[in-house]
Amino acid sequence: MAAMETSSNQQIGNSEWLIHVPDFPEAKDRRAAVFPQHIERMKTDPQGFWVFGGATLAEPVGPGQTPHITGSAMLVFAPTRERILARLMDDPLVKEKIWDIEKAQIHPFLRPKRTPL
Repeated sequence: MAAMETSSNQQIGNSEWLIHVPDFPEAKDRRAAVFPQHIERMKTDPQGFWVFGGATLAEPVGPGQTPHITGSAMLVFAPTRERILARLMDDPLVKEKIWDIEKAQIHPFLRPKRTPL
């Protein structure tokens, strides 16, 4: 078996975590107004904390269609689940009741290869 590639973040005690946080159903109309605050808050996080993130959708979006956002999915580097939850709790999307943090799923994640396949 080939050796797993690691990153400098993993070497200093962080692990990768895959996160899904659903939106409250009634938050759809308010999400866009809060999103700029969410982006500004992310700028204060340590470099390398966020690997990627984006919206989860009810259905694929076709040309000219408006996406029906149902939540967010993210990959982060962090030492513990508690650290991630503390960070999420400080996010405007939680504070403004867009994300349903009680239903958040936070899973340890392992990518055996960190380059394109």
